[in-house]
Amino acid sequence: MHYALVILIALVLGCGAGEPLLVQEVKTVSGHLRYQAANGTVTADLVMPDSTRQVPGMMGNTMEPLDGLPGRRFRYTAVRDLPELVRFTVNVQEEPTIFSFVTHGIYIDSLPDSLYRDRSVNFPVADRGLTERESLVIFFEPGDRSTPRRILVSGPTSSGVVSLPPQAVDDIAPGNYEVYFVKQRLFKDQIGTTKASIQTEYFTQSKDVVVQ
Repeated sequence: MHYALVILIALVLGCGAGEPLLVQEVKTVSGHLRYQAANGTVTADLVMPDSTRQVPGMMGNTMEPLDGLPGRRFRYTAVRDLPELVRFTVNVQEEPTIFSFVTHGIYIDSLPDSLYRDRSVNFPVADRGLTERESLVIFFEPGDRSTPRRILVSGPTSSGVVSLPPQAVDDIAPGNYEVYFVKQRLFKDQIGTTKASIQTEYFTQSKDVVVQ
Protein backbone atom coordinates (compact mmCIF):
# COMPACT_ATOMS: atom_id res chain seq x y z
CA MET A 1 0.00 0.00 0.00
CA HIS A 2 2.78 2.40 0.94
CA TYR A 3 4.71 1.46 -2.20
CA ALA A 4 1.68 2.11 -4.42
CA LEU A 5 1.14 5.56 -2.84
CA VAL A 6 4.75 6.52 -3.56
CA ILE A 7 4.34 5.53 -7.23
CA LEU A 8 1.11 7.59 -7.51
CA ILE A 9 2.79 10.71 -6.09
CA ALA A 10 5.70 10.28 -8.49
CA LEU A 11 3.33 10.04 -11.46
CA VAL A 12 1.45 13.21 -10.41
CA LEU A 13 4.67 15.17 -9.96
CA GLY A 14 5.95 13.88 -13.28
CA CYS A 15 2.85 15.09 -15.11
CA GLY A 16 3.36 18.63 -13.79
CA ALA A 17 7.03 18.81 -14.68
CA GLY A 18 6.63 19.51 -18.38
CA GLU A 19 7.86 22.57 -20.28
CA PRO A 20 6.77 25.86 -18.64
CA LEU A 21 3.99 27.72 -20.45
CA LEU A 22 5.15 30.84 -22.29
CA VAL A 23 2.88 33.72 -21.27
CA GLN A 24 3.05 36.73 -23.58
CA GLU A 25 2.57 40.18 -22.08
CA VAL A 26 -0.50 42.09 -23.22
CA LYS A 27 0.52 45.47 -24.62
CA THR A 28 -1.66 48.49 -25.38
CA VAL A 29 -1.63 50.86 -28.35
CA SER A 30 -3.30 54.17 -27.45
CA GLY A 31 -4.28 57.06 -29.62
CA HIS A 32 -6.62 59.78 -30.77
CA LEU A 33 -8.55 60.38 -33.99
CA ARG A 34 -10.21 63.69 -34.89
CA TYR A 35 -12.38 64.62 -37.86
CA GLN A 36 -13.22 68.27 -38.54
CA ALA A 37 -16.11 68.70 -40.98
CA ALA A 38 -15.40 72.42 -41.46
CA ASN A 39 -12.21 71.78 -43.44
CA GLY A 40 -12.59 68.04 -44.07
CA THR A 41 -9.43 66.98 -42.26
CA VAL A 42 -8.66 63.73 -40.46
CA THR A 43 -5.86 63.64 -37.87
CA ALA A 44 -4.87 60.44 -36.10
CA ASP A 45 -2.14 59.84 -33.52
CA LEU A 46 -0.94 56.48 -32.22
CA VAL A 47 1.41 55.78 -29.32
CA MET A 48 3.06 52.37 -29.39
CA PRO A 49 3.87 50.53 -26.15
CA ASP A 50 7.56 50.22 -27.13
CA SER A 51 9.92 51.87 -29.61
CA THR A 52 9.63 50.23 -33.00
CA ARG A 53 10.85 50.47 -36.57
CA GLN A 54 7.57 48.98 -37.80
CA VAL A 55 5.56 52.05 -38.88
CA PRO A 56 1.78 51.69 -38.27
CA GLY A 57 -0.72 52.04 -41.08
CA MET A 58 -3.85 54.21 -40.85
CA MET A 59 -6.72 53.88 -43.36
CA GLY A 60 -4.40 52.29 -45.93
CA ASN A 61 -1.66 54.92 -45.49
CA THR A 62 1.72 54.84 -43.77
CA MET A 63 1.84 57.03 -40.67
CA GLU A 64 4.56 59.60 -39.98
CA PRO A 65 7.03 58.88 -37.15
CA LEU A 66 7.11 62.00 -34.96
CA ASP A 67 10.37 61.19 -33.17
CA GLY A 68 12.24 59.34 -35.92
CA LEU A 69 12.85 55.60 -35.96
CA PRO A 70 12.85 53.65 -33.78
CA GLY A 71 10.03 55.56 -32.11
CA ARG A 72 6.72 55.31 -30.33
CA ARG A 73 4.63 58.25 -31.63
CA PHE A 74 3.11 58.30 -35.11
CA ARG A 75 0.69 60.62 -36.92
CA TYR A 76 -1.57 60.61 -39.96
CA THR A 77 -3.11 63.79 -41.42
CA ALA A 78 -5.17 64.09 -44.58
CA VAL A 79 -7.88 66.16 -46.22
CA ARG A 80 -10.53 63.55 -46.92
CA ASP A 81 -13.92 62.22 -45.90
CA LEU A 82 -14.05 60.14 -42.75
CA PRO A 83 -14.71 56.55 -43.91
CA GLU A 84 -17.53 54.55 -42.38
CA LEU A 85 -15.01 51.88 -41.41
CA VAL A 86 -11.65 52.97 -40.01
CA ARG A 87 -8.84 50.39 -40.14
CA PHE A 88 -5.35 50.70 -38.69
CA THR A 89 -2.47 48.24 -38.56
CA VAL A 90 0.17 47.93 -35.83
CA ASN A 91 3.15 45.62 -35.30
CA VAL A 92 3.39 45.14 -31.55
CA GLN A 93 4.14 41.44 -31.53
CA GLU A 94 5.76 39.53 -34.40
CA GLU A 95 2.73 39.64 -36.67
CA PRO A 96 0.80 42.75 -37.85
CA THR A 97 -2.54 43.28 -36.10
CA ILE A 98 -5.44 44.97 -37.88
CA PHE A 99 -8.03 46.84 -35.80
CA SER A 100 -11.20 48.37 -37.21
CA PHE A 101 -14.24 50.27 -35.99
CA VAL A 102 -17.36 51.76 -37.55
CA THR A 103 -17.81 55.54 -37.49
CA HIS A 104 -21.17 57.31 -37.25
CA GLY A 105 -21.24 60.98 -38.22
CA ILE A 106 -23.45 63.75 -36.86
CA TYR A 107 -24.88 66.93 -38.37
CA ILE A 108 -25.86 70.37 -37.14
CA ASP A 109 -28.29 71.48 -39.88
CA SER A 110 -31.40 70.80 -37.81
CA LEU A 111 -30.35 73.02 -34.90
CA PRO A 112 -32.80 75.97 -34.81
CA ASP A 113 -31.47 79.45 -35.61
CA SER A 114 -32.90 80.69 -32.30
CA LEU A 115 -33.01 79.05 -28.88
CA TYR A 116 -35.27 80.30 -26.10
CA ARG A 117 -34.10 79.99 -22.51
CA ASP A 118 -37.61 79.28 -21.24
CA ARG A 119 -38.57 76.61 -23.79
CA SER A 120 -37.63 73.03 -24.54
CA VAL A 121 -36.10 72.27 -27.92
CA ASN A 122 -35.74 69.01 -29.88
CA PHE A 123 -33.58 68.50 -32.98
CA PRO A 124 -32.03 65.48 -34.75
CA VAL A 125 -28.25 65.18 -34.95
CA ALA A 126 -27.80 61.61 -36.23
CA ASP A 127 -29.63 58.56 -37.54
CA ARG A 128 -28.95 56.60 -34.35
CA GLY A 129 -28.62 57.15 -30.62
CA LEU A 130 -25.43 57.35 -28.58
CA THR A 131 -23.89 54.21 -27.11
CA GLU A 132 -22.62 53.98 -23.54
CA ARG A 133 -19.12 54.85 -24.78
CA GLU A 134 -20.26 57.94 -26.69
CA SER A 135 -21.18 61.49 -25.75
CA LEU A 136 -22.18 64.68 -27.54
CA VAL A 137 -20.89 68.10 -26.50
CA ILE A 138 -22.72 71.22 -27.74
CA PHE A 139 -20.33 74.20 -27.70
CA PHE A 140 -21.56 77.81 -27.59
CA GLU A 141 -18.82 80.26 -28.63
CA PRO A 142 -19.89 83.83 -27.74
CA GLY A 143 -19.60 86.51 -30.38
CA ASP A 144 -17.20 88.50 -28.17
CA ARG A 145 -14.92 85.43 -27.87
CA SER A 146 -15.34 85.29 -24.12
CA THR A 147 -15.58 82.00 -22.20
CA PRO A 148 -17.49 79.40 -24.25
CA ARG A 149 -20.34 77.45 -22.67
CA ARG A 150 -21.17 73.83 -23.31
CA ILE A 151 -23.93 71.28 -22.85
CA LEU A 152 -23.02 67.61 -22.43
CA VAL A 153 -25.29 64.80 -23.62
CA SER A 154 -24.05 61.42 -22.36
CA GLY A 155 -24.90 58.05 -23.86
CA PRO A 156 -26.65 55.77 -24.07
CA THR A 157 -29.60 57.48 -25.75
CA SER A 158 -32.53 55.85 -27.51
CA SER A 159 -32.44 57.94 -30.72
CA GLY A 160 -30.45 60.52 -32.63
CA VAL A 161 -32.76 63.33 -31.48
CA VAL A 162 -31.36 65.69 -28.84
CA SER A 163 -33.87 67.07 -26.33
CA LEU A 164 -32.83 70.11 -24.31
CA PRO A 165 -35.11 71.18 -21.45
CA PRO A 166 -35.25 74.86 -20.41
CA GLN A 167 -32.81 74.29 -17.53
CA ALA A 168 -30.14 73.17 -20.01
CA VAL A 169 -30.32 76.48 -21.90
CA ASP A 170 -31.21 79.04 -19.22
CA ASP A 171 -27.60 79.01 -17.97
CA ILE A 172 -26.48 80.52 -21.30
CA ALA A 173 -26.71 84.29 -21.46
CA PRO A 174 -28.80 85.88 -24.25
CA GLY A 175 -26.75 86.82 -27.28
CA ASN A 176 -25.23 85.68 -30.55
CA TYR A 177 -23.25 82.43 -30.58
CA GLU A 178 -21.29 80.26 -32.94
CA VAL A 179 -22.43 76.72 -32.12
CA TYR A 180 -20.83 73.41 -33.08
CA PHE A 181 -21.14 69.79 -31.94
CA VAL A 182 -18.42 67.35 -30.95
CA LYS A 183 -19.23 63.66 -30.78
CA GLN A 184 -16.78 61.74 -28.62
CA ARG A 185 -16.29 57.99 -28.56
CA LEU A 186 -13.88 55.63 -26.84
CA PHE A 187 -12.94 52.62 -28.97
CA LYS A 188 -11.47 49.62 -27.15
CA ASP A 189 -10.56 46.21 -28.49
CA GLN A 190 -8.09 43.37 -28.00
CA ILE A 191 -6.74 40.99 -30.62
CA GLY A 192 -4.45 38.33 -29.25
CA THR A 193 -2.05 40.04 -26.87
CA THR A 194 -2.45 43.50 -28.41
CA LYS A 195 -4.95 45.98 -27.00
CA ALA A 196 -6.11 49.21 -28.62
CA SER A 197 -7.65 52.24 -26.91
CA ILE A 198 -8.56 55.11 -29.26
CA GLN A 199 -10.44 58.30 -28.38
CA THR A 200 -12.33 59.64 -31.40
CA GLU A 201 -13.83 63.11 -31.92
CA TYR A 202 -16.15 64.22 -34.71
CA PHE A 203 -16.42 68.05 -35.04
CA THR A 204 -19.32 69.43 -37.06
CA GLN A 205 -19.30 72.69 -38.93
CA SER A 206 -20.41 75.69 -36.89
CA LYS A 207 -23.74 77.50 -37.09
CA ASP A 208 -24.80 80.97 -36.00
CA VAL A 209 -27.47 80.81 -33.30
CA VAL A 210 -29.25 83.47 -31.24
CA VAL A 211 -30.10 82.68 -27.63
CA GLN A 212 -33.07 84.69 -26.37
